[in-house]
Formats: sequence, structure tokens, C-alpha cells
Amino acid sequence: MKTNQLVRLAAGCFALLSFAISCKSTDPVAPNPGVPNYKGTEQTLGNGKVYTWAKFSADNKPTSIGITFTKGALENLAHGSPTEIVVPFAADVFGKTPFDHVFLSFSHSGHEPPGIYDVAHFDLHFMTQPSAERAAIPPYSPATAAKFDNVPPLGIMPIPYFKLPAGVPGMGAHWANPTSPELNGAKFTETFIMGSYNGKLTFYEPMITLELLNSKPNITKAAPIPAKFAKPGYLPTKYSIKQVGDNIEVSLDELIMMQ
Repeated sequence: MKTNQLVRLAAGCFALLSFAISCKSTDPVAPNPGVPNYKGTEQTLGNGKVYTWAKFSADNKPTSIGITFTKGALENLAHGSPTEIVVPFAADVFGKTPFDHVFLSFSHSGHEPPGIYDVAHFDLHFMTQPSAERAAIPPYSPATAAKFDNVPPLGIMPIPYFKLPAGVPGMGAHWANPTSPELNGAKFTETFIMGSYNGKLTFYEPMITLELLNSKPNITKAAPIPAKFAKPGYLPTKYSIKQVGDNIEVSLDELIMMQ
């Protein structure tokens, strides 16, 4: 075969390879050679979209996972019943972190306790249990209380978090940090909640007001870290709420192997 034919053949193979790569179901969030950054399926919210993403190091270790609100996603939000959306992670991400999906809940009038969380805000549950299992959690009642009140073994929930009364269907029991500013007289802007159900830690939850998300935030804080872990996994040491261009990103960052 002549040299120019080899060149044309190589060029054609490269083009086919490039096309195959571009057709992956999980597109990179941003070009970064050698570092896979996977984007989940977009979901409609307000006048925009939300989607999850995950970033990995060059040696394929997860470093950060998050959810992005595109331009317009915070506009035209429902004022009635809470908006609830399952926002999945890309298939490439499953099994590489303890997290299965983000369960997004928005309430324009907030929820209890009155005078603290009764303002428009998002509950962003980074769930460690499958969506079907989470969705099957029933309303709290005397008949179902045992699983809500079955708390994880000592050390699994971070200190000084404490369990709030009762529980929420499709979510589970919620745990709060008593040192959080809004529980000590300050205005609620954002906080970090933990969750459990039937003896297991089930979610990490940045809870953020609509007002803060609309204020072009640039926040990074330490994430709560348990003293013990039910099983090894990459868990966050920080979390962030940031305006990035026209979008807003809420992420669990600086993941490290906990065991």
C-alpha cells in the first residue's frame, strides 16, 4: 500500500474514533485532557435545567461531585406544592463514590421549624441509597416510626449532629448541627443537614435559600466528617456553593477515601 493511502486510512480511523468518543452517553463537563469529568442527564427546572456531574483525577479517583443550575433554573419556580426532582449521576460514576443520585426538593414557603427554615429554599439530598429504595420510605407514623428512629451505630453520624423529630416520606430522618448559625439566632442562608433511615446514613444535604443562590455566591466550607464509616468510600471534606459563569454549582469537594 502506498504511503498516501496509509495516511488517508489513518486519518479516517482517527475520525471514526473521534466520532465514537463524542457519542458517549456521559459527556465531559469541560475539556480537561486526562481527567474524566462526567455529566448526568439534564432535568428541567424553572426556565432552565439542572444536572449532576463528577470530576476525577488523572488516575481515575473521584475528587468532586455536584449539581449545576443553568441560567433560568431559578426563575418561574412553583409556589404551591414542593418541587421534587431525581437528578441522576452519569452511568460512569456509579460505584465510584457512595452516592447514587441527587434528590432535589424546592419549597417556596419552606418548612418547619417556623421562623428558621420557612423561607424559599432548596434541599439537595446527595443520596447514598438507590432512588427506588428512597422513594419507598413511607410517611412517619406510629406504625413506621421504628425505621425512622433506628439510628446508625455511634460514630456513623458526625459529632455534634443530632436527630430531628419524626421523619419525611421519600427522604428519611434528618440530622442538624446545633452550632449552625440559623439555630443560634442568625438568618438562615445555607446549612448542611445529614440523613438516616433504618440504621444507615443515607444522605448528605446542602440546604440553601433561593435568595443566596441568586446572590452570585462564592462559598466553600468544611463538610461534616463522621468518626466511623459503615464501609470504605470516597466522601467529601468540603462543600461549595458558587456562581460559575451563568450557572450555579453546589458540590461536595475534596473527596478522600474514608475507611
